[in-house]
Amino acid sequence: MKKLFIFFAMSLICLDVWSQAKLKTQCKFGFKAGSGTQTVTGCPVKTKPRIALMAGMWVQIKISKSWTMQSELYEIAKGTGGEHQYPPRYGDYRLQLLYVEVPILFQYNKKKVYFEFGPGLAALINSGEYTKGGAFPYQAGLYPFNKKEFSFNLGTGYVFNEKWFVGLRLSHSLLPVRKQLPEISHQVYNRGIVLAVSRQISFKASGTRQSQVIE
Repeated sequence: MKKLFIFFAMSLICLDVWSQAKLKTQCKFGFKAGSGTQTVTGCPVKTKPRIALMAGMWVQIKISKSWTMQSELYEIAKGTGGEHQYPPRYGDYRLQLLYVEVPILFQYNKKKVYFEFGPGLAALINSGEYTKGGAFPYQAGLYPFNKKEFSFNLGTGYVFNEKWFVGLRLSHSLLPVRKQLPEISHQVYNRGIVLAVSRQISFKASGTRQSQVIE
């Protein structure tokens, strides 16, 4: 977790140095929140995607006329939601994973629409694996989840105005997040789609002195 915050802080420093020394432009900061569906591959029982939330912050700089670079820090839930039976049936399975994630995204901007892609690094801060009554078809303690996740992100979005925009993003683990389970032919990967709304806070510079103006 500590290393992840250091990674995000270094990203902020690098973006700020680049923008001030090379691009003569300001950084843009903001907050975001959203929800989506998450699931995992390589599960030994039948499952369906779970509805999961995310929230955090981001910083962005302009690197050319059409391209921007954005670093984010947010908390996001992943896992799978079982068969969604209420009340749960005997043997129903549920997986809850909670991560703090830092993606680095490259964004191509065309008028009010943008497209983005880039890697992400996440730290697992909490996990829970549950079944209703029945036993797991494996010894869960022998197959812990990795403490870190390396993923790839691909998305698009729409800018309403200078303050508000919305984005849709797909994410998939590049490396397995868990040791392959017995008698299962697929590796365990996280994958999901998230719809998020962002609120921008602009920091404007005047001459050699910078004054912070929250719009």
